[in-house]
Amino acid sequence: MSKEPVVLLPLIVKIAVALTFFNSWVMFEEFVIDRWGLWQYLPLYKVGVFCAWDALAMLVIIPTVWYAFRKWRVSRAAASKRFCFLKRCVLCA
Repeated sequence: MSKEPVVLLPLIVKIAVALTFFNSWVMFEEFVIDRWGLWQYLPLYKVGVFCAWDALAMLVIIPTVWYAFRKWRVSRAAASKRFCFLKRCVLCA
């Protein structure tokens, strides 16, 4: 049984990524839905305030981020070469 390193990101990183995705959703609302008047076609949408669509976005974003950043098991070779963008790197060889 080989010991594989476990990559575990801190909770603050998960929260920051979730907030970034939610901020992207809010910006999409501001720049596309509100400015083009698409809110007329969305039931339960309220312009400029927290609404059912924002809650739905949070219900999709938070579990997705939580699932994406669960514990990863990677081999030592993959862990060292994972972030290298060069095919023949002197440091990774």
